[in-house]
Amino acid sequence: MDDFGLAFALSLLMPGGTFGRLMVNACKIAVAFSISSALLPLLGWLVGLAIYGWVISFSAWLILIVFTGVGVWIIREAFENEQPELSMEKASSLLALSAIGVLGSIDEGAVGVSYPFLGIPILWIIVAVILANTILILFATLISSWIRSLNRRLPSILSGIILIILGVWKFLELAFGI
Repeated sequence: MDDFGLAFALSLLMPGGTFGRLMVNACKIAVAFSISSALLPLLGWLVGLAIYGWVISFSAWLILIVFTGVGVWIIREAFENEQPELSMEKASSLLALSAIGVLGSIDEGAVGVSYPFLGIPILWIIVAVILANTILILFATLISSWIRSLNRRLPSILSGIILIILGVWKFLELAFGI
């Protein structure tokens, strides 16, 4: 669901256009997020808790700062009359989307440690994660396309709020187990 919220927020900011352009954006998000959502648990499975224990010590703060900072920046830009400084071409690159996906999925690395105990081949788990992410991201992109048509500022404000909420939510989850 983290990826759904992130995909929804990001697709609100991406340029609108034809249905084909919408699907290209959805596929870019799906590829970037699915890779991170599948690889981080796999990394957790391969590496174990040693690295996770080190990364988790600062990951809550990193996620809170990045997501909240970007969310506030997007909301501020929505109320300015000029074009946003945030270039969606740069922000929607596969590298940027992958970085956002990794930040949103960093806690899934610990989940990967439990994969050997499930008795399910790792390939099936990865395929299931990728399929579920892709379906949720396509759905989020279609919903955001509809919302984008309602108001010029609403998508930016809504995506900023979603990023702030996700940042705070992940921070509380990682820092306090809430």
